[in-house]
Amino acid sequence: MEQRFKRMTETPIKPLVITLAIPTIISMLVTSIYNMADTFFVAQIGTSATAGVGVAFPVMAIIQAIGFTFGHGGGNYISRLLGQRNRERAETVMSNAFFTAFAVGLFCMAAGLLFLEPLVYLLGSTETIAPYAMDYLRYILLGFPFMTCSFVLNNILRYQGSAFFAMIGITIGGVLNIVLDPIFIFTFGLGTAGAAIATILSQFISFCVLVWQCFRGGNLRIRISRFRFEGNIFVTILKGGLPSFYRQGLNSVATTLLNTAAAG
Repeated sequence: MEQRFKRMTETPIKPLVITLAIPTIISMLVTSIYNMADTFFVAQIGTSATAGVGVAFPVMAIIQAIGFTFGHGGGNYISRLLGQRNRERAETVMSNAFFTAFAVGLFCMAAGLLFLEPLVYLLGSTETIAPYAMDYLRYILLGFPFMTCSFVLNNILRYQGSAFFAMIGITIGGVLNIVLDPIFIFTFGLGTAGAAIATILSQFISFCVLVWQCFRGGNLRIRISRFRFEGNIFVTILKGGLPSFYRQGLNSVATTLLNTAAAG
């Protein structure tokens, strides 16, 4: 960590920005691959199946919104603490952001599974599309906590200067999703459910890689012992992360309205 901090403070701004920006751009591009890959392969099943995946897009946006809230909010706070050479406090903030996001993900998963059928209709599904949407969304919801925390870790790694490590974790998941989609959809004959299973497996592996990256190269480590119920930490995280939540949340609302209009 000390070597990276020295490099970031002594490297000229232009090459430093390029070094951090390129992995970040790649990570953001790979993030969009999940939905694109699922849509591409599911489209070969039929239009209703494709629409079922489209109905689930607002939920994917909410997953990103929650992940970005704690990832950007926590990461912003962490970068300032690292600038103050307060590594212990930075690990406390990281652990709070990670475990809180995981808890929120568990709650959303339970609520979504409990009200799965009314949820797909709320998102703009029709009676024809609903079975496909529920098959897909059921498995996506099971992966909610891990997918949320993947976005948290991806952002926090970038905020501490480990953009390359963050890119590796996200890219592995995106490539795996492309490989696993046709296997689960066509080889195993699971249809839209297969696309969702491929996605959550890829995301889970990506999550595991990102956790592993936190224990490499002097990065901050996730420690349950660092978790603290401190209001100041949560308020600061939310202040930095809520703008990202609003942006992604509006994307979810817009997609839902579009689905509803198309269904009508």
